[in-house]
Amino acid sequence: MLSVQVFKNKWLYLSVAIALVGYGLWRVVDNFLYLEQRIIHRESIGSFSTLYITESSAGATTSNVYKYYLYPGKSSEENFLKEVRNGYEPFLMTTASDVKFSIEENAIHLKVAGDIFKFNNVAGHTFIYLDASPF
Repeated sequence: MLSVQVFKNKWLYLSVAIALVGYGLWRVVDNFLYLEQRIIHRESIGSFSTLYITESSAGATTSNVYKYYLYPGKSSEENFLKEVRNGYEPFLMTTASDVKFSIEENAIHLKVAGDIFKFNNVAGHTFIYLDASPF
């Protein structure tokens, strides 16, 4: 009778151990897939939005990626970074570190010389104008 009780506990311990190892592997893989981003510039656009420019690096053999976000103006940087981690999408992704931009009322004018990976000019209350060239 005692061997049967130990046998049942062994399966319970084994299933809990497998669940814990699976959860640990999921958290490690999730952290490796996320590229750490740091805010390099923040500027208010009108009373509704804030322009955030972040820089992220995927490693020593790749160039830095600069991402441009529009985020509600009343939120903090901590909330912004949490939303980025949860999948908040940038409107511009580029490897060009010297993007020239100007802000006039509720419009952003961007001049990019280099590679653009993503651009979306639908941003609600803010108009986005892009002038791009490959060199």
